[in-house]
Amino acid sequence: MNRRLFLTGNWRTSGAAGGEAAIEIADACLARSGVACMACRDACPEDAIGFRPGPGRLFVPELADDLCTRCGRCITTCPVGAISLMPEHREAVHA
Repeated sequence: MNRRLFLTGNWRTSGAAGGEAAIEIADACLARSGVACMACRDACPEDAIGFRPGPGRLFVPELADDLCTRCGRCITTCPVGAISLMPEHREAVHA
């Protein structure tokens, strides 16, 4: 999903079943590369992004999906564009 689609709000109707989407943090994340960066955590008004100990002495981001409101502040704050909003695809349930 591109930034324009997100900022205009059109992501709600662009293939996301039920208008829902999920935040995804890619491997390009600075914290996952060993660089001390917690910009996404600092920008989140709901405290939905935390950092947990990872391999070695790295702290890696962890998203609390139940707290996340998909406001997008973490997306616009990330200095390397590693955070994106992805439509959740739900499989059809057949009775």
